[in-house]
Amino acid sequence: MSKTISLQIDGKKIFAEHGVTILEAARQNGINIPTLCFHPRLEPLGHCRLCIVEVQGLERPVTACDNPVADEMVVTTCTPELEAMRSATLELALGTHPYKDCLTCVRTGTCELQDNAYSYQVSLPDQLDRDVPAEKDSSSSYIVRDEEKCILCGRCIQICRTGPGCFVYEMIGKGVNTRVVPYSDGHEVSMEEAGCIFCGQCVDVCPVAALTENGREKGGREWELETYPGFCIDCSLGCFLERKVYDNKLIRATVPAEGDKAGWLCRKGKFGYFEQEVTQQVPEDIIDEAAEALKNVKDKHGSEKIAVIASGQLSIEENYLLQKLAREIIDTVNLDLGAEEAWVQAYTGMLEQTGLDLEGPTPAALAAAGCIIVMGSGLSESHPVADMAIKRAGRFGDATIIRPGKREENDTSWNEIDFNLAPGEETVLIESLLMILRDEDIAQVAGDSGLEYDKLLKTKELIKMPDCYMVVCPDYFAAADSERVTKLLEFAQESNLSGKGFSKMMLLSAFPNAAGSLVAGGTPYYGPGLKTINGPNAVNRAGLAKAVEQGKIKALLSFGVPPEPVKSEQLECLLLVDNNDNAVPQKGFKLASQPIESKEGLFADYMGRIRLNQAALVPEDVSSEDWRLIVDLANKLGAKWQYRALETVREELEDLIAE
Repeated sequence: MSKTISLQIDGKKIFAEHGVTILEAARQNGINIPTLCFHPRLEPLGHCRLCIVEVQGLERPVTACDNPVADEMVVTTCTPELEAMRSATLELALGTHPYKDCLTCVRTGTCELQDNAYSYQVSLPDQLDRDVPAEKDSSSSYIVRDEEKCILCGRCIQICRTGPGCFVYEMIGKGVNTRVVPYSDGHEVSMEEAGCIFCGQCVDVCPVAALTENGREKGGREWELETYPGFCIDCSLGCFLERKVYDNKLIRATVPAEGDKAGWLCRKGKFGYFEQEVTQQVPEDIIDEAAEALKNVKDKHGSEKIAVIASGQLSIEENYLLQKLAREIIDTVNLDLGAEEAWVQAYTGMLEQTGLDLEGPTPAALAAAGCIIVMGSGLSESHPVADMAIKRAGRFGDATIIRPGKREENDTSWNEIDFNLAPGEETVLIESLLMILRDEDIAQVAGDSGLEYDKLLKTKELIKMPDCYMVVCPDYFAAADSERVTKLLEFAQESNLSGKGFSKMMLLSAFPNAAGSLVAGGTPYYGPGLKTINGPNAVNRAGLAKAVEQGKIKALLSFGVPPEPVKSEQLECLLLVDNNDNAVPQKGFKLASQPIESKEGLFADYMGRIRLNQAALVPEDVSSEDWRLIVDLANKLGAKWQYRALETVREELEDLIAE
């Protein structure tokens, strides 16, 4: 339990937890201390010295951002001497900053240097001559660098190292000619050459306009941008984000700087909107023709020859409508809306151990972990934010990373235990640890399994730590059978990684909104609300290609690109709803899907926590909305659905779940 101490700030007696900084204690009690290099999601830097305060008993002012409070401390935040020093600091910053550009700068109104200069009514100094590039560097597809505006706060350097662990930026030069540049092997290089993964975290922490999103200048001023809270659907992690819109155009994506929803984004979440196409209007004749083709297949071959799949891009409400279309209108059990079979078994098995409405590990918790067991690989591609958190724990924390397989090439962890098992053999480690947890002799287990005794012994000690977590990657589920998943769940329970009311497991699906698809009834053996359905064997995504080749599936309705091995020319009907420029066979129909930026609906993260995605953009044509498209197709196939609004769908699903 944290110790509470008392102190005085500006004559006001306050209470604070032992170990917090003077700045934190002040802000928690409504006392403002100016800052410039400080950011709430970074370790204090103490570079700018704008937050200097006087502490009774000390001869010189100290920085509030990196000095902890002490019992009975007496702090003064505002004196003529402190104000003069702050003004001098700001004048120096303005002397190297092109403040004459403020009227046309995209950060006007949200620039932290501008805000502080206004607050202190700083006299504008003469501009100092600096040997820095006058032209912006917009060679990157995502980030624009304007070195003239850089105030050398150091935020970008710190977040790049402690966030993604990329070490892209370095300070070079001296005095007023000091610059922050992409740097590698002793040379200034491009951002790509410096190893930038374009997560955009440096842009989000920059206090001025030295780093901005490419194309940002085409949008309005910051105070003109409308903010819409939303949900990233580029992976199953489900990061919260905010979309900034001007004139019905998406200008930027970011997250709040502070609070429960503060976090980080990866390139997909931060810049994915650059790679999306605008939704086109839905030609009514295509819906008519597709419905007629589906009817023909059903009449000719039977409904069991039709499959319905999706790729995790649909909201919970849309998944519900699509499974209802499949089950009630088309009358097929061949349904897979984006949740691999092994993941479903693991997720539902975990819920049996924990119960519903639990809080699982967050990326922030992983970053502060003492031990992380990583089952599988490939997180840097599939779930970059989780990968960043693991790397941060391994390089800047005290975490030991335990891997059944080999150390990954891009890993930067100091402490690792690798068992060098081949992919698919992870169960050897799980079974060995289970035996050890059940008090079998470690030496005997090591001899039988071929695993190293010392590594098994150390792992046994580590997994007992209260801050030990497990991350299970999508490629593990792709290769796992039912027995492997069962062993994984047994191990989680035996090692206290999951139990009633808690889980320390991060089960990551290959599909965004996998938990949302499951709760909506988007898998063959679960209806809405995780109600078990007993029925005949169904064709899911994993068996689709073989079923098409064998003639067991003659028609396919697919939201998102179907699996690559599927030979679409062997289908009699393919209705593809997607934004990718994929060739559509002669008997196929192609419709543009609705981008997430214009979609309203509920989505679930990897733990099943449901969040609302607000529509940030107004669709050109409401008929192009995915949920309306599903309703329209169902009605053309004989349904009599009367949904007038998405809320009606949501209420119907909620009633079903509550039963």
